[in-house]
Amino acid sequence: MAEIGIKELKSGASRVVDEVAAGRSYVITKRGQPTAVLMPVEEAEDLVLANAEEFISVRRRAREAYRRGRSKPLRDIA
Repeated sequence: MAEIGIKELKSGASRVVDEVAAGRSYVITKRGQPTAVLMPVEEAEDLVLANAEEFISVRRRAREAYRRGRSKPLRDIA
């Protein structure tokens, strides 16, 4: 992930947004310290979903069912 300073981001925002839309991600720094991440919306959606409590709960239940022998791996079904 590339780094970009806040001043460079301000002066080149349009270019940076175009690069992000094309798939590049940035760590935004302020005074040399990482403060934020700018990433394509698709990656952000995946991140939000992966950390959503409802999704985490479903994954936990699925793992528990598998451990107890109540489900099968997809490779055994397909």
